[in-house]
Amino acid sequence: MTVSPEPPSEAPRIRKIRTSLQRQMARPGGITIEEAVERAEQGLESQRDRIMELLQAQVDLLSSLCRRRPARADAKVYALGSALVDMAGFLDIPPFYTAAYSLCETAHQMTAAKAWSWPEVEVHAHALTLILANDCQTSEAIEELLAGLRAVVQHTHQPG
Repeated sequence: MTVSPEPPSEAPRIRKIRTSLQRQMARPGGITIEEAVERAEQGLESQRDRIMELLQAQVDLLSSLCRRRPARADAKVYALGSALVDMAGFLDIPPFYTAAYSLCETAHQMTAAKAWSWPEVEVHAHALTLILANDCQTSEAIEELLAGLRAVVQHTHQPG
């Protein structure tokens, strides 16, 4: 018994289905990227005063910790520094960001080396206070202050 081959079938049909999202995306309208960026920057600027108040409150809390010198504050100091880094990055204020990052680096090194030292934290708290008092602007004095913080980080106890 022989089986005869089936006749060739039609090629499959491919249908293009347009979703509502595709239809909306295809319509002209909306805003340009430049307009979106400008609006975002305006939104950030409108929050600047509030964020500066939050920065000051966090630096005040850090200064308070430095005065009280609690025994197990390493995690708290690092968390404060990290929050300061985040807020400074949000507002794009490089001097403050650099000082806050230096605080985190110092706290991390001291914690890892199990050699906590409050003077290193205090110098960062003072630097952050001075930078805020200078409205987070870069100047020759602020650059020297940041160089001093880099020296503190280099001389902080290294783990190991």
